[in-house]
Amino acid sequence: MNATQFDLNQSLIFIPDISGFTKFVSTTEIQHAKHIIEELLEVLIDSNEIGLTLSEIEGDALLFYRRGKAPTAAELLAQVQKMYVNFHAHLKKYETHRICSCGACCGANELSLKFIAHFGEVADKQVKDRTKLFGKDVIIAHRLLKNEIESEEYSLFSENLVRACSTWLNLEEVAWSDINKRTSEYDFGKAKYCFLELEALEEHIPEPRIEDYSIHGKKESLLNTEVTIQAPIQTVFNVISDMDFRHHFMFHLVGSDKLNHKIAQTGSTHRCIISQNETDPFFIAHGFNFDQNKITFVESNHRDQYDNIFSMVAISKGITRFQLSTFGKMNFIQRLRFRYFKKKMYDEMNEKVWNDFKEYCEQLVKESKSHRSQIILPQTMYAKAS
Repeated sequence: MNATQFDLNQSLIFIPDISGFTKFVSTTEIQHAKHIIEELLEVLIDSNEIGLTLSEIEGDALLFYRRGKAPTAAELLAQVQKMYVNFHAHLKKYETHRICSCGACCGANELSLKFIAHFGEVADKQVKDRTKLFGKDVIIAHRLLKNEIESEEYSLFSENLVRACSTWLNLEEVAWSDINKRTSEYDFGKAKYCFLELEALEEHIPEPRIEDYSIHGKKESLLNTEVTIQAPIQTVFNVISDMDFRHHFMFHLVGSDKLNHKIAQTGSTHRCIISQNETDPFFIAHGFNFDQNKITFVESNHRDQYDNIFSMVAISKGITRFQLSTFGKMNFIQRLRFRYFKKKMYDEMNEKVWNDFKEYCEQLVKESKSHRSQIILPQTMYAKAS
């Protein structure tokens, strides 16, 4: 196999790596850990601003490349900063927006990020719609992940990269911290590199802001539903908070999409697909409150200006009272039209929907099964929620 066969090209090889991944997935709830890592990888991919091409997702890391000239020091450091800030801004939301108290959700902020940047010759081959990189320099970039740097968060630049662009001689002018130089021994020989610690970038991470998603102004009660379910409040909440599952008991729905989080949290969005067009109702979940034997939260639809208020109360062990109240803003004509032409239809639909919901929850209990989505309730709930 020679260079002409595999079209060797000079390329930047860039690897963002999420540190602590192995410990994270081996000591916490695996499903939520998986979702969190997927979200973080998507954040890193969406933060690409210098024309990087994604070659592979390697578990806890991404393999990017860019053909042609090496990036300038300022260009690559700006990319590192963008990814680092967006990564940690997303993690901070697990302190302010999360509602799940499982180990994965509570421990997400312990994850860290490092970067490896190398420049050299790589070959590629096409596997379906993905270009797979290989060659000595790809191996070197991966080997550099194993190094003698004590810091948990850093950006490492190989000597090949530093030499490939003259602006790297001015690295100190654009660097946010001291430049450290090292030489390490690998199976391919000695490798020289420099690195910057990322701690100084923490000041650029914005504090999460919890938006007020509620509908303001005078609202009136439109619909009210109540059912008593022979199932624990934990089970009932797991089912109703799984937005992507609702079409299984809401017969009028085709499905749900536009979910921005796979784990329910403040600010979770979903669209209820009724007719498969963009005008289908779009909801934002917020206002989660957990208080011993009671759970409440709200879903707001801003286009139609109404709130659905969900309430679950553990009235005894294994029995939950579920309530749904809908409040909306309507003018005089809309109010009359709803009261005399639509309310009966919605009442009848709700009766079937929430009876089907009740049956599903109770069936889980009878069969000693758990719902596919699990939200761990805060410790304050456990005394009466079981």
